Amino acid sequence: MTCGHATRVMMPERTKEARAPARPRSARSRGLRTLQHQTLPAATHFAIDTEVWFRSLIAQAAARATRDPRWATKDQVHDEAIAWFLEHCAERPPQPRAMRRSSDEDLTFWIDSKLMERARRLALRQGIRLAQLIEAALTAYVGQRVPEELVAFRRRVQQEAARLYQARSLQIMDPAQAKNPRG
Repeated sequence: MTCGHATRVMMPERTKEARAPARPRSARSRGLRTLQHQTLPAATHFAIDTEVWFRSLIAQAAARATRDPRWATKDQVHDEAIAWFLEHCAERPPQPRAMRRSSDEDLTFWIDSKLMERARRLALRQGIRLAQLIEAALTAYVGQRVPEELVAFRRRVQQEAARLYQARSLQIMDPAQAKNPRG
């Protein structure tokens, strides 16, 4: 029995070979991504979320060996949208939009820093704000690459999911009322 004395256990010294391999640092932590705060029309934001939602469904169904988890992220979709815009629409300045609408949504997301620098240079050349160019890029991408049928399908799925969940919640609370959830 020891009385007030700490017992020191000698552990073998860990060498570099014995250490677990270091995880690669993310692009964000290496400064390769830039945080962008943006106001977008609600329809553009919903369409981007729809694209990410469909990609995640496809990625989940893909075999693990062929799955690229980054493909189904908002960061990837934002990067693709801006790269697409810079490649296909850079010569046409975005149309000025009316002032902020009450239905517009604020969001913050990461963009590849090299793409952001290209976008900054283009905005400067065109004499517009960077946020205006980013909004135009995301809205144009949605218009060209996210079919309205996908957006409508997602809305139907959300409505059906809400209906099913409501019926389930009612059944848990009152089994008699669950048979007729509408009243």
